[in-house]
Parts: sequence; structure tokens; C-alpha cells
Amino acid sequence: MDQIEQAVMYALGPQVDPNLKAQANAYCEQVKNSNEGWQMCIQLFMKEPKALPEARFFALQVLENTLQNRFDSLDSNAVEYIKQTMMEYLRREFVDNTSSGSEEAFIRNKAAQSFTLLFIHVYPSTWPTFFKDMIALAQTPPGTPSHEKAADFFLRLCISVDDEIARLDIPRNRDEVVRNTNIKDTMRLGDIQLLASFWFDLLQEFKNATNPTIAQLALKNIGSYIAWMDISLVVNDQMIGLLYELLNHNQNLNIPACECLADVISKGMLPLDKLNMLQVLNITDVLGRLELSNPEFVEYVARLINALGTELCKIYTETALPADGKAHAWSMIEQITPYLLKFLANEYDDTSSAVFPFVNDMLYIFKRQKKQMQPFSQGQHEFLASLLTVVIMKLKYDEDTEWGDDEEEPEEEAMFIEMRKNLKIFAEHIAFINEELYVRYIHSFVMDIFNKYKAGTELNWRDVELGLYVLYSYGEALAKSAMQFILNDNNETLAPLGELVSEMVACNISAYPHPSTAMQFFENISRYYQFFEHRPDQLPQVLQSFVDTRGLHHPVKQIRTRCWYLFKKFVKDLQPKMGPYVETVLSSIGDLLTVEAEPVVESNTMDGIPVPSASTFDSQLYLFETVGLLISCENVDPIKQTEYLKIVLEPLVDGIQKSLSQQQQFNPEDELFMLQLHHYIMAVGSVAKGFPTLPKGSECNQPWAVVFVQATEIILNALQQFNTFVLIRDAARYTFARFITCLGPQILPYLPSLINSLLTECQITELVDFLPFIGLIAHKYKPMIEPIMDELLLPLVRRVFEFFNTASPSGTDEALVLLDLRKAYLNFIVSLFNSGLEKVLISERNVEHLNMILQAVLHFAKDTSDPTTQKMAFGVALKMVNAWTSTHQLPGFDQFVYNELIPATFTVPMSSGFNLTDGQSLLVFGEITSIQKALYNKQGNEFLEYMTNVFFPSIQCPPEAAERYCQGIQQYDNKQFKKYFQSFISEAKA
Repeated sequence: MDQIEQAVMYALGPQVDPNLKAQANAYCEQVKNSNEGWQMCIQLFMKEPKALPEARFFALQVLENTLQNRFDSLDSNAVEYIKQTMMEYLRREFVDNTSSGSEEAFIRNKAAQSFTLLFIHVYPSTWPTFFKDMIALAQTPPGTPSHEKAADFFLRLCISVDDEIARLDIPRNRDEVVRNTNIKDTMRLGDIQLLASFWFDLLQEFKNATNPTIAQLALKNIGSYIAWMDISLVVNDQMIGLLYELLNHNQNLNIPACECLADVISKGMLPLDKLNMLQVLNITDVLGRLELSNPEFVEYVARLINALGTELCKIYTETALPADGKAHAWSMIEQITPYLLKFLANEYDDTSSAVFPFVNDMLYIFKRQKKQMQPFSQGQHEFLASLLTVVIMKLKYDEDTEWGDDEEEPEEEAMFIEMRKNLKIFAEHIAFINEELYVRYIHSFVMDIFNKYKAGTELNWRDVELGLYVLYSYGEALAKSAMQFILNDNNETLAPLGELVSEMVACNISAYPHPSTAMQFFENISRYYQFFEHRPDQLPQVLQSFVDTRGLHHPVKQIRTRCWYLFKKFVKDLQPKMGPYVETVLSSIGDLLTVEAEPVVESNTMDGIPVPSASTFDSQLYLFETVGLLISCENVDPIKQTEYLKIVLEPLVDGIQKSLSQQQQFNPEDELFMLQLHHYIMAVGSVAKGFPTLPKGSECNQPWAVVFVQATEIILNALQQFNTFVLIRDAARYTFARFITCLGPQILPYLPSLINSLLTECQITELVDFLPFIGLIAHKYKPMIEPIMDELLLPLVRRVFEFFNTASPSGTDEALVLLDLRKAYLNFIVSLFNSGLEKVLISERNVEHLNMILQAVLHFAKDTSDPTTQKMAFGVALKMVNAWTSTHQLPGFDQFVYNELIPATFTVPMSSGFNLTDGQSLLVFGEITSIQKALYNKQGNEFLEYMTNVFFPSIQCPPEAAERYCQGIQQYDNKQFKKYFQSFISEAKA
């Protein structure tokens, strides 16, 4: 025993030598798993004087492990020994021990757990008097106080028993469910009545005790066991009277009593029985007399109301409930809705959110009533109006909360945002139920704030922010059909929403001196941009607020950078209206277009992985795109457009050229130098992004195109000099993609230089992104791009094969990237066929390398590890068969088809890794059968003769099966042949 105690202390000791600690841990594990370990440990637990608490806790762990995992290895004597020893422990520690202090809480709880594990094995079979024996330990002769320590342990034990046999959130196997059901059924025959009576006695005895723990535990037991015990054991005059007394007059027990009562209310019962019980409880009568000055108690009363309300709503929506039952349920609901509104409006958010489920259930009833086109009573209309008022007011920031405190109090800010989200959903439900009420109230509420501001009334920022936020939410609450700004087609009369947006602009509330106002104002402007299509006369005022210190130049970075995005969105949505303001806006934001690289700051993801944080420049790119949108407005003179573009691009292009001139002095470790160059190139691309997409088949004849073409040449120079840096490759690829979009064919001659510069140094992930881009260009500019694609094909394919041949994935992520490259490569080949550019694969320049491409496609087709890639590979093979079979223009292709492709269409589905019952494999199978049908359709008898005389004999296929195959491929359509070939393969496999 001493050795065990010493080993435990060594295992737990922080300063112990690691080797000694490892030996101690190994010894403890050995004791735990040995057949005699529990005996030594129970003796260690019981020895006098007591062993150290850590050693005694370990002893109970070993006993618990034996009872839980090796009970069947114990004979009846061993079980009896454990029972008697543990009962002796209880008497010694909790009955006879009146002098020394209480056992440590963690020892008490572990002992209760061990007793529980013993209980589930011996009750009722060999220890039917378990509960009587436990109660006897705590009970004393009438008129004398109970053994307090024993009562405390008994109540903890009861909670542990309930956790073991009745907790619904613990997964159990079938045997455990059956065992627990038998235990509960036996307890219901008599022991549960004993327990309920004893809990009541303890509650009466200790309700006014200095230490409220026993009374609290008694209430917790009642609340736990009520779920599966007879309701009459609790819902009786004695018990309910005591609970109401504790609710009203006992500050130590009013919260546990509240929780207990909520558990009683939530007990699963038939609807009518539950309704009768709730009528008997008459909780609303008690609520009116409660002293609600303690915020914590108020929260628990709110939870009680929530339990009562949700249960009543459940009863009310029960379809089988008779009409008078529904009427009674609704009457009770109406009695407690004042409390619902009161607690929802409470200043403490925990109290408010406690009744959210009840609010949700009420709104569900109202929504259903509306869908069924049932009329609403006056009381229901009044409740909805009151609920909307409370919900809107709860959306406001608390008086002790400061906007933007998320760095100092991130949890509080996050909780408020989450609560706002839920409240907003309630408001949206109300809008659905009664749109007129919602529109009328929101219009009045928001307009009142705007009018007060306009009149010079001093307003709290929280009220201003709330008004703007509610206006923003308006757009989400109403159906799109209700989102109108004007009431008629002649633009004369504004709708309520139009009036609000108009007044928001006109009252100049964006000038309110608090950062939250600016942020929300511009969010609203961006959301309701369509208003300005009807009222363009208010655009100048909005644009002015955007470009000054309220928006794009705001002193708070968080707001300033958000506004850069919102302004881009606003300008893009209203581009046709922007022409008259282009010069003014451009001159107002010129100072924001200075590019300055900042050191990369990293932040951690939730998984602890460091990633670069969003930089100011990331947001600044929205400004450059906005500049492109403004310059390219249709009603701006092309000459002016060219001038503006030169003014914007000149410092960026000069910056690139300056970087090129400093190449000799460049230090590769100078991170900011490379970032600066990257930013210049990206900014040019973002300006181009703002220009319109060139229609397919047309050319760009605008005078400003030459400015971009000149920038293209300089960017290509930068790429050629610095293509070893991924930053520069990424920036060049981004910008070139934007040039292609707005300049079209003019930029195609530069494509070979770009791709060659990128390919020599690019990484596999870049190639995965780049191949689809080339495929899109090929499709968009076919057939004129054919000579360029002919020139580019071989460098592209060679680079892809370099990765295929040298990359050996060292982990899952690398293997996935390699798989992505396979897919991107196969998609690229498919895009050539889809664009009618497959000739480049067999051109004079490339034909000698075709076999390399064919062999790769065949290799991917045979690989069953990824059905998606396999299907793509067979799909590529099918396109090749349709394009080149029997043309006799491609020497060697028929030989590839007969010698390698056709055998693959049999060996792949015959392989063990191919599952014909799997959905994805069936898609692969469809491509395989399509290839075979295509070959027959192309070559007819030549294909049949080859299959009959060469292929089938080579795989030792019986002549009759070969004949059936040839008949099938001639007679069946694609769908029927697929079904036939499936049975062919299944028989062959069998």
C-alpha cells in the first residue's frame, strides 16, 4: 500500500526526475490493470491514519475501473467485501466522524461515483435495500437533527445515480438502456417514494440552515428525478407550497427552487395532463408576489417563464387538442406575455436571452396563423406591437458598452453581436406577420431620430447608431416586392423606405461625431443605392460625405478602409449616374492612391496556424478599382478618360520602372522592396478591373487602351527580371487577367512572354490556378488564339510533367495539390477540344510529343484512387477518339487506341479497386462504355473484327461471351449498352 501511495506522489510530482516519474506511472498503470489491484487500493483508501488525498483518489479510480470494466471477474464474496467496506467508510466518515472536517469534495464525488457503479450491478438483484440502507445512515431518531455529512453524501449519490441511469445526453448501448429501464421500473415500485419523502424532509429541515448546500442538493434531486418519477410525488400541496415559500422568502434557495419548478414544468406529459398541471400550479399568481430586485434571481425567473411559455405553446400547437383546451392554453399564454415582454426588455442580456425560445415559439404560432389566413385578435395585434418595440430597443448598445471595444472586451462584443442577430430575426418574423405594423413603426422610430438630429437635439450615439442600424435591417426584414423607394412610376411620391433614405441623407446625420454613425451610414447608402436611381439630385451630397473625413478620409482606419470597399460597391452599382462627378471625385481621392508597402503582420487562425493579416493595401485596391470604374463611365469623353488614366497610372508605372532601375542594388532580404513592386503591379491591375469587360468577338478601339498596353510592357519587364519571386508572379498574373478582360485581342501577343516568364519559376499551386486561366482565354479568343496556343502548348505541358515526374507528396496536403494539378491539366486539355483548338495537340510543332500526353491520360484513367480524375481522363480519351479515330491523319493514334486504350476499358472495371455499386465509379463506367460505343460508331466492322479475332482471345474470353458483346454494342443505344456491359463485367469478375 505504501508503495502505491509513493508511486502516485512520484507520478504527480512536478519536480520529480522524468525517469522516476515514468517508472511511477508505469507502476500505477500496472496496479490499475492487475486482478488484485482493487483489493490493495481499497485497503489503501480505508487505512488509518488516512493516506494522502491524491493516493486515496487514485485508489477510488482503480476501484471504479474494476467496477466499470471488470465487474464480471468479481465473485459474490468480492462484491460483498466491496459493499461492506464502502458502507464502513460511509459510517466512519459521515456518521461517526463528528470532530474532524469534511472529506475533500473531490474524494466525496469520486466515492459517490464508485457507489453508483456498484449500485447498477447489485440493485435490485443482490442489494434491494440499497436506498433504505443509505437513508438509514443519514436519518436519526425523530426530533433530533439528521447526520448532516451523511445527508450531503446521500444527496450527491442520488444525483450520481440519476446521471448514470437517466441522463439523456449520454450515449448508451442497448444492454445499458435495458438495464437502466429495469432499475427505474424497480425504483418506481417503492424506493422513489422513499426518496421523494426523504428529500422533502431534508428540505424542510435544512431550508433555514446557515449552510444551504443540503437544501440546494435536495432541490437539485427533485428537479433531476422529476423527468421519470410520478408527478404526484412533487405536484402536491406540501411540496409545491414549500417550493413557493422558498421562491418568495428564501434568498439562499429561491434560485434552486426556481430551477426545480422549471424542471417540473418541463416534464414530459400528455398535453391535457400538462395543461391541467399548469393550471393547478397557477404560477402567474406567484410571479406577481415575487421580489425581483436581485438580477441573478430575475434571470432564473425569466428561465422559469420561458419554460412555462414554451410548454404552453407546445400544448397550444398540438393538433389533437380539443377547442376548449386550446382556449385555456391561449388564455394562460396571454397571462404570462406581460412577463415575457418585461424580461425581454431587461437591461441584462442574459435575462433577455433566457426568454428567446418563448419569443420564437410565439412568433411561430403567429406565422402559422397568418399562413392559415386566420384573423388576429386585438390582443394579438397589441402584443406584436409591444414585442416589436421591445425588440428594437434591445438592439441598442448598453449604456456601459463602448462601440469598437472588441479589442478590450472581445467576448462581450461578440455576445452582443450574436444577440443582435437573434433579435433581428425576431423583427423579421414580425415584419412577415404584420408588414404594415413593421413599416409604420420603423418609419416612425427612425424618422423621429432624424428629425431630432435635424432640430439640433442632443442625441446619445447609441440612439443614432440604433436608428441607422434599424434602417439597415429594414432591407432584410421585408420581401423584395416591398423594397420600393417610390410609390408610382413618375418618381413623385416616395415610399416609406424612400422617405427614410432621403431624410438620412438630407439631415446630414453622417456628420454626427461618433465613428459608429459613419460606418452604419455608409453601409446603408451602399445597401439602398437604388434610391439614387430615382433621386439622383441627392447624389452630390452623398458623394461629398463619402470622399471627406466622414468616409474615405475618416481618421479611424477600420472605418476608412471599410468605406473604401463600400464606395467601390456604390460606384459600381450606380456607374451610369457617375459621369458628372468623375473629375470631382478623382481629385478628392488622389491623395489616397499613394502606394506604400507595410511589413506583413501575421495573425493566427482558430487552429493556431499563422496567416498574413489583411493589410491596408488590400483595401486600397478597392479604391484603384473605383478609379477604373469612374474613368470608364460611358458618358466621359474618351480623351478625358485617357488623361485621367495617365494621371492615375503614371506614379504606379514610374514606381515599377524605379524598382527595375534599382535591380543591381536590390537586396533579396529586403521584403519591403518586393512588396512595393508587387503593390504597384496589383494597383495597375485593379484600375483595369474597374474597366468594362470587352464583348466577345470585339476589339478595344478606345484611345485609353494604349496606356494599358504601355503598362503591360513594363510589367512584363518587371516579371522577367523578378520572376523568381512568387509575389511578383502572382501580381503579374492578376494584372494580366484584368488586361485580357478589358483589352481583349490587343493583349494576346504578350501572352507567350507572360507564360514563359511564369512557367520557369512557378510552383505547383500557381500552375493549378494558371491552367484554368489559359483555358478560359483559349475559349474566349478562339480561333484567333490558335497560333499562340500552338506556341505555348509544349512549355505548359513540359512544366506540368516536371511536377508529375518529380513531386513525391510527403503529406496529405501535398498529395491533394498534386491531385488538383491532375484535374487542372485534364480540364485544360478538355478546354482545347471544347474551343475547337485540338489541332494544336497534333500540329507540326507538337505532334511528336503527343504520345507523352496520351500516356499521361491513360495513366490517370487507370488510377482508381480518385474516381473524379479517372472520369475526367476517360472523358479526355473519348474526345480524342471522336476527333482522331479513323481520320488516318494521325499516324500511331489507332495503334494507341487498340493496344492501350481498349484494354484499359476492360482492365479498369475488372480491377479490385473498381466498385460498380459506387455512384462515382458508375460515372467513370459511363465514360468507358461511351468510348467503346464511339469506336464502334467510327470504325464499325474493323472494330468488331479486332475485338473478335484479337482482343477477346488475348484475354481468354469465351467465344459466346465475345459474340454477345459484339451483338450488344451493335444493337443497344448508349444507356442500354452501359447496362449490358455492367452485367458483362460482373459475370467476368465472378
